[in-house]
Amino acid sequence: MRASSQPPCAPINLLVATVCLVAAGCRGLLLPTGSALMAGAGAGAAAAPSAQRDPPAAVRTLSVELLFIRHDEHDPAITTDLWTLVDEQALDRELSTRLTANGLRVGILSGPLPPTLAERLATAAATTDAAAADDAVSRRVLRLLPGKRAEIVASAGIPELVVLEHGAEGVRGGTYRDCTSQLTARAWPGPDGRVRIEVVPELKHGPLQRTWIGEEGMFRLETGQARLRFEQLAIDSLLPHRGMLVIGGRDAPSATVGDALVRDRDATAGMQLILLRPLGPGVDPVFATDDPEDATLREAVPYKP
Repeated sequence: MRASSQPPCAPINLLVATVCLVAAGCRGLLLPTGSALMAGAGAGAAAAPSAQRDPPAAVRTLSVELLFIRHDEHDPAITTDLWTLVDEQALDRELSTRLTANGLRVGILSGPLPPTLAERLATAAATTDAAAADDAVSRRVLRLLPGKRAEIVASAGIPELVVLEHGAEGVRGGTYRDCTSQLTARAWPGPDGRVRIEVVPELKHGPLQRTWIGEEGMFRLETGQARLRFEQLAIDSLLPHRGMLVIGGRDAPSATVGDALVRDRDATAGMQLILLRPLGPGVDPVFATDDPEDATLREAVPYKP
């Protein structure tokens, strides 16, 4: 009977708790991660979001083999035999005319190399003497992100260079000091396995300076030499699997863009031939599958005729 005479306290406690929450601005309802309420949901429920996360997308790169072949100006294997197999008509006619006027000879090689040149490449790839290999052939592999530029240095440390550019408006140019002649290369995969490669001749010269560079809708501060870019000589080619982009020059020394690019000033060979070859078929991400093998980088292999 005594216990029943006491008033019930549960409603009073509930009312007090409600008043406290209202006075505190309901801050007590915002529970941090890892609180007792979250733990009460069970360990399996807490781990569920991380288990459902998508795996990070694999970065797809294009492996492009770069070859520099040093040769004499009158080497018949380069100046005659090779160019009978190179398709110079694969480029736009107007572009070919501009390249010729500026001392460049460019085409696409889809078939096998001439036997003498193939033997030279195979010997350079198999030799264990790095110094001997560097005398004839230099080889490296470029890992290119689609659409991202990479610099291919042809000749560096040139004290003084006269370059004349022949265009539709006439001849222009000048004398440049502390020069580096190079190509900037970009590549894109195609839906049919071919690889699109764009190369543009460039000339860096003069002292180091800081400039703002506009790229992809943004500006960034870059420290480097002044850059002269020959846009009218941009080479845009679509290469089949195991096809090669061949870039060479004319025989006679001159003050052309091509001579600045392919004249070998570091050796007694005279000139150099530049070859670009995709090491695998390109796969456009739009047409790519989810097969893990599709995202694996293809390893570089020595040239096999």
